Amino acid sequence: MNKVSLVIFEGGRPESPVEDIIVTVRKAVVLDNLEKLSRLPELDRILLYTTYNDLAIAARDYGVETQVVPTKKQFNFGKAFSDVIKTEALEAVIYMGGASGALMTTGEFSFLARSLAMSDSIMLANNVFSSDIVGFTPASAFLKIRDLPTSDNALGMALSFLDHRKLPETIGSTFDVDTPTDIMILGLHPHAGSNVLNALRSLDLEPAISCLRNVREIMGIPLSEICVIGRVNPGAVLYVNERLKCRMRIFSEERGMKALGRDSNHQVVSLLGYFAEKVGFEYFTNTLEKTADAVLIDTRVFLCHLHLELSAADRFNSDLLRPDQIEDPIARQITACLLSSKIPIVPGGHSLVSGGLRIITDSLVHGN
Repeated sequence: MNKVSLVIFEGGRPESPVEDIIVTVRKAVVLDNLEKLSRLPELDRILLYTTYNDLAIAARDYGVETQVVPTKKQFNFGKAFSDVIKTEALEAVIYMGGASGALMTTGEFSFLARSLAMSDSIMLANNVFSSDIVGFTPASAFLKIRDLPTSDNALGMALSFLDHRKLPETIGSTFDVDTPTDIMILGLHPHAGSNVLNALRSLDLEPAISCLRNVREIMGIPLSEICVIGRVNPGAVLYVNERLKCRMRIFSEERGMKALGRDSNHQVVSLLGYFAEKVGFEYFTNTLEKTADAVLIDTRVFLCHLHLELSAADRFNSDLLRPDQIEDPIARQITACLLSSKIPIVPGGHSLVSGGLRIITDSLVHGN
């Protein structure tokens, strides 16, 4: 039997008030996860590496091995993770980004840990093309990779030479907190952790939170037209169709764009992006109004298509529908059009159109 260790990386360099919002909730997600996982008998060790001293101190209450690492302008995930594997002599390892697995159950984590404990060579990931949760054994397999991944999104693909399979698609395994939209969606679910709920009570997320609630209400209306745009997860669409009676209009493009490096190499192309360039953003929004009652849009595909290299603050303020706080003029114009739309349009990232769809659906079904 292999000894299974859980490794969590959580850190960053927030440079604006809107980024501090994300950090606050991500820390809360880590603590909620540790509360669940510290009691899991299948885990031999839990190791947390973070740039946040307050998070490290709080995590020690759960018996977690913590290390505060210096904030680096250019963080290389592959090098940092390989150093952990070598220094700690890990046998089998579950890696998690700090804000992943917020709604995973202890049963799901137990399944993953048992699978690794009983296998000689295996890799399980929540999404091979863009991973947030990856379990694999032997841990030394990572050290054999010639070109180590520079970000954790590519971890699943880098380890795909192992016998690999996908973790069951659940709300817990498909949802990650990277954007303000993710934060708002997490707060809708009845099983959100106590640390997360306490953090959310202190945050002002208007006008975006009202827009999200309007979209959710419309999704619950039979035969309403819901348009979903971006890196749409097919399983999430099926999840909605099995539980709600709304009609789904799907435009799915550029799945795996980050793990494949298409965003950094300026290879992202979008059919709707070309359309918006041709007709203008105001007409694009007007067209959405004619084809749907509500819209969820993964704007990262759209922004990459336009070669907009936005700051985190601009991306997040766009998610919060605050055009007056956006510096980039094109992003400001796009956000203003979305905000002024006659129908509710919720912008966000990948989780919005994957795990987020499931959570919105569950919050309707369970009446949260």
